Amino acid sequence: MSIVYATLADMQARFRPEQLIQLSDWDGTGALDQARIEQAIATAGTKIDGYVSAKYGDRSALPVPPLLTALACDIAFYELHRATAPEGVEKKHKAAIDTLRDIAAGKVKIDEGDITAVPARPGAIHIAGTRRFSRADLNKL
Repeated sequence: MSIVYATLADMQARFRPEQLIQLSDWDGTGALDQARIEQAIATAGTKIDGYVSAKYGDRSALPVPPLLTALACDIAFYELHRATAPEGVEKKHKAAIDTLRDIAAGKVKIDEGDITAVPARPGAIHIAGTRRFSRADLNKL
């Protein structure tokens, strides 16, 4: 799908410049490494696609909701940490993933329109109800 959920400008608006420089400047130049931040944003986008497409299908032609931009920034910021992220960053990352799970489950709606769910599989048979065959039933035979 290749949707851009966030940009470098979004990251700069959400986080302090010194934080982004510290996390992206692996070479010690003292400058922001744009490519490294964009890679973290792309990784976040891939995660978001996995959750959102399960419920909404292909959204590449639609605008990105602000909620997804915020989640992309939080996930990308977490991804920029080479070692263990601080507790606050881990909590924001976990909250972002939990929100994505809620979106995939339909508990959180990301737009005002209808949800056009991706069909599970054409021709698939879904059976609801109680289990009809159990280990106890096997022992009766």
